[in-house]
Amino acid sequence: MKPIEKLVDWVKDKPVFWRHAVKLALKKGELTEAQHRLIWAIAQMEYGVIDKGELYPLYETPVTAAGLVSEVSEIKLSSVTDVVNVGSLAPNQDLTLNSNGLNIIYGDNGTGKSTYARILKHACLTRGDVAPILGNVFENSSDESSAKLTVCNDSESLTIDWTKTAEADENLKSIRVFDTDTASHYVSKKEGALGYKPFALKVLESLSNALEYVKRQITEELTAGNGIQVLPVFSSETLSGKFVNGLNHLSTEEDVEKHCATEDELNQIASLQQRIFELKSQSVASLKKGLNTKVATIKPFSQKLRSLSNALSDKAYTDLDTLKSDANEKAELAKELKIRVLSNLPFEGIGDAKWLTLWKAAESFIKFQSGDIPFPPAESDTCPLCLQIVGNDSAAKLASFKEFVADQAVQEAEKASQKLQTEIKNITELALDLSEYDAVIDELTAEENSFNASIAELVESLKLRKSQFLKPNAESAFPDIDETPVKYSEEVLEALVNEVNELADKNDESHGAIVKEKEQALAELEARKLVAENKESIIANISRYVIENKIKDIEKVTNTRQVTTLSNELSKATLIEPLLKCFEGELNKFGFDRFNVKVKTRGSASQQLSKLEITDGSNNVVSEIASEGEQRCIAIACFMAEIISDGRRSAVIFDDPVNSLDHRWREDIGRRLVEESLERQVVVFTHDIVFYKYLLECVDNVAGASVTQVRLDRNRQHTGIVDHTPPWDALPIKARIGQLNAAYQSLEKVDRTGTELEYSQHCYGFYNLLREAWERLVEEKLFNNVVTRFGRSIQTQRITNLIDDITQEDYDTIDRGMSNCSTFFQGHDTATGLQQRPRTIVEVKADLDLIDNLLTDLNKRRR
Repeated sequence: MKPIEKLVDWVKDKPVFWRHAVKLALKKGELTEAQHRLIWAIAQMEYGVIDKGELYPLYETPVTAAGLVSEVSEIKLSSVTDVVNVGSLAPNQDLTLNSNGLNIIYGDNGTGKSTYARILKHACLTRGDVAPILGNVFENSSDESSAKLTVCNDSESLTIDWTKTAEADENLKSIRVFDTDTASHYVSKKEGALGYKPFALKVLESLSNALEYVKRQITEELTAGNGIQVLPVFSSETLSGKFVNGLNHLSTEEDVEKHCATEDELNQIASLQQRIFELKSQSVASLKKGLNTKVATIKPFSQKLRSLSNALSDKAYTDLDTLKSDANEKAELAKELKIRVLSNLPFEGIGDAKWLTLWKAAESFIKFQSGDIPFPPAESDTCPLCLQIVGNDSAAKLASFKEFVADQAVQEAEKASQKLQTEIKNITELALDLSEYDAVIDELTAEENSFNASIAELVESLKLRKSQFLKPNAESAFPDIDETPVKYSEEVLEALVNEVNELADKNDESHGAIVKEKEQALAELEARKLVAENKESIIANISRYVIENKIKDIEKVTNTRQVTTLSNELSKATLIEPLLKCFEGELNKFGFDRFNVKVKTRGSASQQLSKLEITDGSNNVVSEIASEGEQRCIAIACFMAEIISDGRRSAVIFDDPVNSLDHRWREDIGRRLVEESLERQVVVFTHDIVFYKYLLECVDNVAGASVTQVRLDRNRQHTGIVDHTPPWDALPIKARIGQLNAAYQSLEKVDRTGTELEYSQHCYGFYNLLREAWERLVEEKLFNNVVTRFGRSIQTQRITNLIDDITQEDYDTIDRGMSNCSTFFQGHDTATGLQQRPRTIVEVKADLDLIDNLLTDLNKRRR
């Protein structure tokens, strides 16, 4: 298992923020401040410190190492086609590459070279940040940026649809990309390290740095008092004080509510303070007397309030309603009996309540006169009311009256009616005037409780209920009775009675315990009052403690010991030694010998550092001694060492591998890339025509090397226009003659089909190129490349051939060819009226054959 595979397997059960740090490090290399802040935010999301953002599910995805695990097959890049909305790259272009050897993609600045390279950096594997892909700012397109990348291996070809948001493709990630940003990850300005580390160790270093950043944020967050609201001092002698002083992440808002003073408790504070004052300032006997006086004063008032409240309570109305229902039911039964017994009488109302009253009055009168006279009188008896003799018919009616009155139903109806009337009378006579208790009301009224106002409201509600009770058809919906003043008076009375009982067996020497008890109760009430006043701050502190506890949970998983352990394991000689040998071999291939460089490894906190040191010198920091060209060579050596030691054979892409370097290092880098193209596909993007020329020369000098050349051009609207014709400035004489032959064919067509002016203009352009071809022939063949433009040196060993094989005829031919070009190329102002005619097509062909034949002759002589 390769180191990266071990790392991926190791981190899969680690916290989400660890895994995302590794993902970023695999993609970016060294992490930035912004990325560290993101990792800290993810840690807070994971442990509930802050809400999880909508991107959090992406952070939870597993760590993958596309392109970093063991290579299954050799992957080569075949083409980049169908580019859509990527910068100003032209559509419908086919950037086709040779799957073997060296591929050079040349383009001047602004021709789209870097944009093509940017697509490949996004799609393939590279170190460091990748510049964002932008659409064409000159066109209003909503199309997603995309391209088709075709890769191949030994057995098949595969076209991959690439977009900015596409998942990493294993085949594309097998291809490595090197550019200036990548080089900075190998050659660092940091003291003690050039940045040369096995990639797995580099990732672990980035993870360790991220964890250290999180630790620093945690330390700052957990600074004493950070985010805590300042509270007043609470005494731990009270329950509420103990609660507040012991607040922690387990405390709840419900706990706070339990320790907040209620309105009633707040109202007790003043009276309790007064009571304590009295206890301290009076004798027990005086206190007892005062308390008994208060009890005697308040008790009747409290009982009055309770009796009024009970008399007009909902229960009282329910009882009254029950009496009404009972009286009505029994009256109905009596009515039915009356109809049955006392029907067909000449008078109305016989048997009703008034009649019964009359009947009972008569009965009482007769019994009062003499107990021997029966009632009602029988036949032939004298009526006690009319004083007439009772006849047979009257006696019968009186007997039926007696039977009616004696019936159970009539008696119960009468009792129910009397009971109802008594209750109505009691309610009617209920006195709601409390003016006689004004002194008591004033005594119970304090500034903070408005007792007198609540008594007034109570009386008004009782009056309204009383009037509702007495209505014949009153509804059951009455205004509620606020019994607060009733209960308050009862509580005050109860407290007074309790105090009387407390002092019953006390004297002046023993009542100190009562004072202490009252003071403790007051302290508790005042602590509860403080809790109520600072409720929001207390709840805010609990929330802060909850957050701090979660942050402490993060802190528990920021220990880098596990990272160090894995780093040490991956730094074993069996893993590091092959890489170091490859690096030394790469330095030798570059001919790096100005000073000796060695690799030194050492352990550090959670890291295994592998740095490059100068062995002979007082300053061993390579990045401070080496030139820009030397640092680039070292960076490429590191890059190649990683690939080779890993056994990889897939393509490598270099985007401007040289930049402002001295000629020697351009040549060495060019030679190394050409040599590597014998082992794998090498693709080089460059805008440096001199480096381009070095590459071509190296291809000529390295046996078996081959090259495919692509040139990128631009027009007013688009860049990245693919042309497989190499740039003219980089062409040797043989290739230039080949292009001149193609240009001649075009000129011959214009001669046949175009105007004289068109032919003249094309002819001038042809002779411009022909003149430059003669100059290149002089450089390559006449001087035998002893001295060349942009050359690194004078090739003195080639002078022998230069002297031996050049003839006067060669000089004359060159002079004739150059003279024709100087006459007919467009570079000098023609005298007015001279009317210089262009060369005929036959003359043009003769001038082209002149240089072609001389080149062929010179080549034969130097075989």
